[in-house]
Amino acid sequence: MEDNTDIKQLENFILNNPELDKLEDMLTIFNVFETLNIVNAEIRHSNVLAWLLSPQSNHGLGESFIKQLLKYFVSENKEFIKNFGLSLFDFEIFDYNDIEIRREWKNIDILLLLKETSKNVAVVIENKVTTDEHSNQLQRYKSIIDEEFPDYIKLFIFLTPEETIPSDDSWVNFNYGTIAKLIDELLDKKKDSISENVYHFVKQYNTVLRRYIVGNSEIEQICRQIYKKHAKALDLIFQYKPDLDWEISQLIQELLNKEKGIIIDGAGKTVIRFTTPVLDEKLEKISEGWSNSKRICMFEFNNSDRRLTLRLYIGPGRKDYRVKLHEFCMKEPKLFNLASRQLGSKWLAVYQKEFLRKKNIEDLTFEEIAPVIEKHWDDFRKNDLVDINDYFSQNWK
Repeated sequence: MEDNTDIKQLENFILNNPELDKLEDMLTIFNVFETLNIVNAEIRHSNVLAWLLSPQSNHGLGESFIKQLLKYFVSENKEFIKNFGLSLFDFEIFDYNDIEIRREWKNIDILLLLKETSKNVAVVIENKVTTDEHSNQLQRYKSIIDEEFPDYIKLFIFLTPEETIPSDDSWVNFNYGTIAKLIDELLDKKKDSISENVYHFVKQYNTVLRRYIVGNSEIEQICRQIYKKHAKALDLIFQYKPDLDWEISQLIQELLNKEKGIIIDGAGKTVIRFTTPVLDEKLEKISEGWSNSKRICMFEFNNSDRRLTLRLYIGPGRKDYRVKLHEFCMKEPKLFNLASRQLGSKWLAVYQKEFLRKKNIEDLTFEEIAPVIEKHWDDFRKNDLVDINDYFSQNWK
């Protein structure tokens, strides 16, 4: 005999679901990237970006995209760029017609070579859409560029959906939200001067960025609204829940929200940042180019590809204050287990705790993974978190 409750859930899903109607309207509009099922293919994103970046390509945008992208990058990282003797003005006057663009050269996603009489600049872009770093690739790519282009100024860009912090401090994070914003602006300005085919192709590409790649994308929010409202019906129909990274993120946020001594600074699917009242009271809010809160030292969960790691970062900000923080942490190496590393110009992780490793949970479901996360969190909050709070409370001046 059929369960009347289940039937009612299915009827409600069919009859009362304006969010699903909106989603269906969005997906019925033709999009070549969705049709080819390459929405999350990193190599395809790199191909499109390299095409847009080349002034000689047949898109009709000329140097507009590459010039604006580099100017956005410089504008968001002014202090970092100053270290190389560069400014926004340099990227305004570069001759982009002589630029050399290499794809997958020595496994590097995109390499831009700007050749000027007085300044040669190599811009290296490592593109991560769904995967995480592996095999020290950022360090390896930097070594290759240093060896091959010793006389070039070198800028290393780590392009991700949610500003994931790179493992090597020579790299600077850049997010797809800025790419989408830049494309919107260019399409608005160039609509009447480029071909209709190019306009619609680039427009479709940007639609994919906003639907699937950019953090908290429109399609992601609609899907979550539908699942939250009709979870039982969807479980009956599809026999699965949202993707694992999202479920892990939701669990982490629930654990943080339950803890009285936690202040959440920002939360997405792959990056969740928080601090404590002790750190928030003791430390000045002087960070630049990281969080709108201007907090300079925060805990961060990095959640992707079945790996979950918690780190305490010293973020970008005033150099003397960052040096003081670093030296303060180095006095307790057993507690701040990564503090011995060299302080870079942007970020340094001074503490790390592994919650999940891919090799250990490869075949586990979320229901099996959740207790593992909860156990590690319980251990952290009762031990290391208490010790870190006490150390700052008693010793930071």
